[in-house]
Amino acid sequence: MSPFRQGQKGSVVKRVDSLLRTVVRDFGIENSIRIVDAKKNWHTLFDEPISCHMTPYKVSEGVMFLNVDSPVWLQELNYFKKDIVERLSPYDIKDVRFKLGKVPKKAESGTRNQDFSVKKLSPDEVSYIEKTVSQIIDEELRGTVRRALEKSIVSRNIKAKL
Repeated sequence: MSPFRQGQKGSVVKRVDSLLRTVVRDFGIENSIRIVDAKKNWHTLFDEPISCHMTPYKVSEGVMFLNVDSPVWLQELNYFKKDIVERLSPYDIKDVRFKLGKVPKKAESGTRNQDFSVKKLSPDEVSYIEKTVSQIIDEELRGTVRRALEKSIVSRNIKAKL
């Protein structure tokens, strides 16, 4: 059997993992990675409506700070604090703190309407975007770059009209 599947002590996988952990720690981006990973899985970690009324914005020393969109939800979420901490434990979170703040709508943080920005683009702009992203092999990266270009061009067009 391959050492990759067995997870033997001296395998390449273990060495790369320990190297990445060291690099992440040395650059001081552990907390940023936790936030990004938690946001990516937020609507999987928490069911609606809870997931739609709170969002992480900071991690410090094992404490995740969560924005909550209303005073009513702020009070309600305090009753579920223990359960929330338990669900966030895979991210090495030991406690959570709530504060009133901006919480993106599910459509903003989850699936986006792909046609929204395309409708505001000229045929030349659409052609430029397609030509630019056609060189990208990775499908997910291509979609991300396409959306970024669309958003940038639409934003620039809106500012020009103002």
